[in-house]
Amino acid sequence: MATPDETMADEDYTLTPEAPEFAFDPTDPWTQTFQRGLELAGLGGRRVYEVGIGTGINAAFMLRMCNAARVSGSDLDPRLVELAERNVRALVPEKIRQFKPVRGAVSLIDTEEARAEIAETDVVIACLPQVGDPDCDRFGAFREEMRVPLAAGADVRAEDHIAHYYPWAMFDDYPFNTVGLGLNEALLSRLVEQAPDCEVVMNFGCRIGTGILFEMFEAHGYKPEKLHSQMALQHAGTDISFFVTLERALKGTGMEGGFVCEFFADEAGKQPLSAIEAQARMDADPEAGIYHEVCVIKGVPAG
Repeated sequence: MATPDETMADEDYTLTPEAPEFAFDPTDPWTQTFQRGLELAGLGGRRVYEVGIGTGINAAFMLRMCNAARVSGSDLDPRLVELAERNVRALVPEKIRQFKPVRGAVSLIDTEEARAEIAETDVVIACLPQVGDPDCDRFGAFREEMRVPLAAGADVRAEDHIAHYYPWAMFDDYPFNTVGLGLNEALLSRLVEQAPDCEVVMNFGCRIGTGILFEMFEAHGYKPEKLHSQMALQHAGTDISFFVTLERALKGTGMEGGFVCEFFADEAGKQPLSAIEAQARMDADPEAGIYHEVCVIKGVPAG
């Protein structure tokens, strides 16, 4: 696991975007991990498309720090594309001609304009939700069947809700949806069809283990490589009942050993916890620090 000091000094990360509450916090460790991985992804001189462009902080980073030839991107929340353009213009004005926002509400790459951009792209990057939406009816029924309560406050819908959760039931056609990867798998599936030569670089919380993430890439014909990872504090606003429910569903089936979530009681990652144990610690002490690995995986078409 690389440390930040092995790649780039913190003082080099000086891009500070406008970030209203409806945008994912660009100072979050997830963003820092992602940018360390992007730095190692070999983006110099290449055309990049970001699915879920958010504040545009990654676009500005790739243009300034990675020397990407061109960055385009879209988001499900159309306000974020406008925000990203303002931030790129403010942070890297000398590179604004190399930035192409795809406007409107775009789910994954499901518009004609997005698919046209992808066809001219070398690398697609994304950091997509991996947790079922607590508001999803089918997930709610599953959770109730497993007798897993929502954590206190999990039913409060934050402004950046769609940055943390996805509508789980809508992605039931994808096998890895069972472990919270349906949205990510849907993107890989579309890229295989629309841009089979594109590399992908994706940021993940490793709460289900890196092995399963690699299996998803391999199932869609990509050779996976972990570029960077670090431990991150479990986001206090993200409900983990999804992972508790998965573990409960396997109890008594004889398959418990095949799937155990990977949380930790310490930042060094020496004291592993299952999701059930992690939730119990958080219920007993809301201030208890719970950690998990965040990693960046590059997928190269295996050919």
